[in-house]
Amino acid sequence: MADRRPVVRAPETAWQRLGELLQLRRGELGYKRRPGFTRDRGINIRLVTDIENAYRPDTFLNPTLQEIAQAYQVTYDSVLAVLHGEADALSPAAPAGPPGWEPPAFPDRDAELRPWFDPVNERRVALAAQGVTDPSGEQMFGKGTDDAKAWDGIGARLRIGDRVRFIAELRRNASNRNGPAGATGS
Repeated sequence: MADRRPVVRAPETAWQRLGELLQLRRGELGYKRRPGFTRDRGINIRLVTDIENAYRPDTFLNPTLQEIAQAYQVTYDSVLAVLHGEADALSPAAPAGPPGWEPPAFPDRDAELRPWFDPVNERRVALAAQGVTDPSGEQMFGKGTDDAKAWDGIGARLRIGDRVRFIAELRRNASNRNGPAGATGS
């Protein structure tokens, strides 16, 4: 009896390319490793491992690929386009999650942190666009700076987004101690 499940079929090389693109996308989202990604995105780690490594090509159901696209914040159509050889890249989608989930917002109570947060985060995003998803302190702030030392020291224990916030808080606190010298000091 033939398998009648609605699976997506594609050449093995297309599945491998999709897996590589999903790994890169996970890095762009700030996740170096799978456990944190799967925990935060509410997706099964075995599924993520299988799709990123192309372990089970031609076995993924349409709803499963939709779940994968949602977790990686890419469009389902771009996943299919990569598999069908119609695209070489995935298209980002609006953040989504489980029912009732909303992307984290920058809390109003932390609005005063923005002048310190935004420059650090912009640097992180610029490096991610160059393929550097887990930058060193030197890459972020320059060799030997206090921010680089904090980033690579205690900051290394934090997820990348939390590290950005950590540095922003250090800069804000230093500015408050030193007077209104500006939000961009290191």
